[in-house]
Amino acid sequence: MCRRFAQVWNEHPIGWRHSEQKRLVHPGMGELPLHCQSLLDPDQAQTLLVFTAPPRPGGESYEKLQLLAVIGFQNFNS
Repeated sequence: MCRRFAQVWNEHPIGWRHSEQKRLVHPGMGELPLHCQSLLDPDQAQTLLVFTAPPRPGGESYEKLQLLAVIGFQNFNS
């Protein structure tokens, strides 16, 4: 079964979206709507996902990311 899967997988190209919107949920900050961009290495052996928020003043996701950059990995439940 594994050989057959590998054969079918190699014969058919798959679609790849290089950017899209994602919604991440942080335990202390709640929902973060973010832009996700996929960067592939030249051999396409690794993918780097870059999450960003629009840098507009007053934007909820932008403000939450700025706060997370300051507070880091603190536990909000203590």
